[in-house]
Amino acid sequence: METHRHSFVLPGEPHAVADTRHRVFGALCRWGLQADSDVLHSIELAASELVTNAVKHVGSKHVSVDVQLCGRLVRIDVCDASHELPRLALPGAVDESGRGLIIVAALATRYDVELTPTGKRCWAEFEVPLQALRSPNHLGLTDARTPEGKVG
Repeated sequence: METHRHSFVLPGEPHAVADTRHRVFGALCRWGLQADSDVLHSIELAASELVTNAVKHVGSKHVSVDVQLCGRLVRIDVCDASHELPRLALPGAVDESGRGLIIVAALATRYDVELTPTGKRCWAEFEVPLQALRSPNHLGLTDARTPEGKVG
């Protein structure tokens, strides 16, 4: 099974969020996800929320983003130089921010945060439904079967 990967580093500035959305969207479309699929928009939104956290709350000089597609699993990693772990907390009804990790948790199949020697890595994984792919054969998925051999 082929793995696709796209990695990039952006300055820790507000425009990094839009750049991330465009780069993630473009990579996933090139790899065979349908541009109008719900899962693609969910991945794009989660990636932008993770980068927003790194830029807004951490003030990192640089943010690195890695997007991978292996079979029907997409993983987004966002790394920054802070060792401060984000906390999942419910914001107040009038708070204008603080919902990023709640959004990621709601959209992703799995997500977590890990300390690294140089800071932290926030990641999210998404299972891509077969109907969101332009061609399942493009990823080596034939007969509507998942990489695990189950009918999708």
